[in-house]
Amino acid sequence: MAIIDVRVQIGTTPIWGTPFTEAHLIRMMDRYGVERCIISSTVANSCDSTRGNEIVKGIAGKERVRGCVVVNTQYPSEAMEDMRKYLSTSAFAALRIRPGPPGRPVTLEECDEILNAHRRFGKPVFIGAWDKDCVLAADEIAKKFTGIKFVLLSMGGEDWRTALTLAQKTLNLVLEVSGSRSPDKIKWAVDAVGSHRLVYGSNMPFDDPAATIGLVEDADITDADKKMIFEGTANRLFDWDNKTSRNREREQVTGNR
Repeated sequence: MAIIDVRVQIGTTPIWGTPFTEAHLIRMMDRYGVERCIISSTVANSCDSTRGNEIVKGIAGKERVRGCVVVNTQYPSEAMEDMRKYLSTSAFAALRIRPGPPGRPVTLEECDEILNAHRRFGKPVFIGAWDKDCVLAADEIAKKFTGIKFVLLSMGGEDWRTALTLAQKTLNLVLEVSGSRSPDKIKWAVDAVGSHRLVYGSNMPFDDPAATIGLVEDADITDADKKMIFEGTANRLFDWDNKTSRNREREQVTGNR
């Protein structure tokens, strides 16, 4: 079963201080049967979004890899510039909004201007959702910007039940299935919102892809649901299941090199 991984980080890992390079990425993709992935930079996610996005630019757009632009709500001007520079190309598939001070939720007030500017790109937006507070804040954002698909990274962590409850009513929320390793999570999620609202992400290299793959594979759901989580939802979300779209994307990427 092919896999699309929407959550991979590239670069030096702050925890271990060792690089996770493009070569490492391709080896891990081959090992776990990952057909395509979306990457962001460890630098962008931890300290310097502009420099991190520039790093990703050198890798994104290759046949199996697309980029995620990361912006910091404390620097709206830089965020606007990076969105304009990268999201207008097919090499970058998504936007991630992160808060200025780490470890706190992204709020509607601080990202309102950025998301208004993002409307014209029409690409999914990733928001970190590792606890209840993050999920509640993301739900408020999604309710205002109903024309944008929001992907909740980590699916609320241990508060995944809260994420499911809100996603039942807020239909532009998509849940990325890493985070809590609860054996019940995937089955409950499919029953609550459907597999077409769940998308696979590994958070590699910080987490072992085998753990999240196993969480989906061992869930008491149909093979069709597993296929949807592993690749179907991502193909729909990023418009990769359409042959015409794939050909157009390939031409745009080639032209951008």
